[in-house]
Amino acid sequence: MTPFFTAPRRLAVVLAACGLLGAPAYAAPLPSVVDKVLLQQPSVRSAQALLRATEAQITQVRSDFLPSLGLSYRNSDARDETQGRPVDRNVRRSDASLRWNVFNGAADTSRLRSAAFSRDAADADLDSVLEQVAFEITETYADVVRLRQTMSSLQATIARQERVETSVAQRVDAGRISSAELDLMHVRLIQSRTLLGQLRAQLGTAEYRYRLLTGEAPNELVPPGIRSKTVENDIDALVERIHERNPRLRAALQRSSARKADIGVARGSFFPAVDLSVNKRLDNNTSPVPVSDTDRAAQLQVSIDIPLGGKNLGRHSEAVERHQAAQADADDLLLKVSREITDLYRQFTEAREIAPLTERRVVAAQRVAAAYELHFEAGRRSLNDLSIAQEDLFSAQRALIENRAQQTTLQAQLLSLAGELRETLRTHYQPAPIQPELLGTTPYTPALAAAPVPVVDALPAPEMELAPAAAAKPATAATTESDAASPEQRLEAWAAAWAARDFDAYRAFYVADFQPGKGRSTADWESERRTRVSQAQSPSIHIDNLKLRPRGTERLSTRFTQHYSAGHYRDTVRKQIDWVKVDGQWKIAAETVLAPPAPRPTGPTTEATQ
Repeated sequence: MTPFFTAPRRLAVVLAACGLLGAPAYAAPLPSVVDKVLLQQPSVRSAQALLRATEAQITQVRSDFLPSLGLSYRNSDARDETQGRPVDRNVRRSDASLRWNVFNGAADTSRLRSAAFSRDAADADLDSVLEQVAFEITETYADVVRLRQTMSSLQATIARQERVETSVAQRVDAGRISSAELDLMHVRLIQSRTLLGQLRAQLGTAEYRYRLLTGEAPNELVPPGIRSKTVENDIDALVERIHERNPRLRAALQRSSARKADIGVARGSFFPAVDLSVNKRLDNNTSPVPVSDTDRAAQLQVSIDIPLGGKNLGRHSEAVERHQAAQADADDLLLKVSREITDLYRQFTEAREIAPLTERRVVAAQRVAAAYELHFEAGRRSLNDLSIAQEDLFSAQRALIENRAQQTTLQAQLLSLAGELRETLRTHYQPAPIQPELLGTTPYTPALAAAPVPVVDALPAPEMELAPAAAAKPATAATTESDAASPEQRLEAWAAAWAARDFDAYRAFYVADFQPGKGRSTADWESERRTRVSQAQSPSIHIDNLKLRPRGTERLSTRFTQHYSAGHYRDTVRKQIDWVKVDGQWKIAAETVLAPPAPRPTGPTTEATQ
């Protein structure tokens, strides 16, 4: 027989495992992958060979029930002496015999039963190997998908950290914050990149294992899923069903039955063996013919063998002990399977119950990270708070990814224990991708994405007394503009355009070369504000505590408290907007978020000194 692993084939296997041979651009869904490569696995081929071997044993045992036919032929030359004279004699003789064992204490019957149980055990072993290999492929498939999703989430987090690092570096260069803040970002980035390297190594191992199992590259893998109805909610019913169908347990019980049948084989050795034989001489030709010889004959013979000694007694004792050991192994396996089922089922139900919580955690972490980024830009949160929020977002996304993979793996393992994984993959498989919004760094709901980004482009304005303006009215979209509009009206129209999500009207309130500060260009600011203004969900802007201070005929400053809401987001900040008159119309030249006023320790509440 030609060896399976010939030199060219070994080379092809190694190259395919290393990804050096051409692979299809698209990998089939999980059920197709399992069906395609299942029978190619060495462990499966070994189990199939052992099953065929047990079937051959049954054929051997069955032959003992049939008689045995014997034929003999003799052709000899001899020198005999007859009456003192030597004679050269040639003998040609043929005989036939038929022998049949008619009784041996039912040892053959017990031996046939033992072989049949062994074959059933080998068949159960094959099912167990098939289910185990199917689970290994499923586990590896899910592992590759999990690591790829985790790396994608971490790479998005690193990109976000790098943007913050750039912003912090600009502030450090400007002397506005300590260089220790930049060191903090370096530490966070080093930690993230180190983790990314570890994940990349784990992914390489998982992909290599996938290639070994399937013989193809893991391209375009879709997160696998199995409809949950295949796992029962009643743990007792699940345990009972798995006890009945678990291939390993079935194999152990069949082997115990085979060892019990071997006891019957050993008992048969205590009984006499009765053989019936028929012998017939077919031909006899002797030259020269002796004085007396048998030419034709037929004989019927019955022989009885009575065993003596302790050999058979020892054989019986051995068979009894082996049966007890096999039954103890089956009982031990039953306990192990029961513990394994219970543990896996508890883990699966727990993973399934916390799945909605992991999604909510991601949504909340996205909002916190986005809000902290806004607050950091406004000087209301520290860099450490922002970096912790970003790491919390990645941790939440990683927990969500691992929860999905864990559910699939645990459910597949339970189905494998029940011997139902292959069938379930064919009938109850469905892709289970995670919503892309949950793996992003932007908030899942559009309301937070449209929250205002405060602009801090310079040091806070010096303290000054502002003249009280007329009571500001809530901004409405109906506010009109004109060249003769007062600054109060222009401010109300600015807020109304924002509330109406009309970016073009909103942009028209700023000077053409508006400088947002923080090293950003006017184009970057316009792109960012266009997204946040136009995508807000039912925004509302309310202005109160408005103060005015003229700075000549062409310039003035306004200070006010801004109350902003969009969807579920709420924010209140103090702002200063500097106006300049361009072509007879007031335009925004600078926009600054101010620190909240410090509360007075005593006395009645009054307007804080600005």
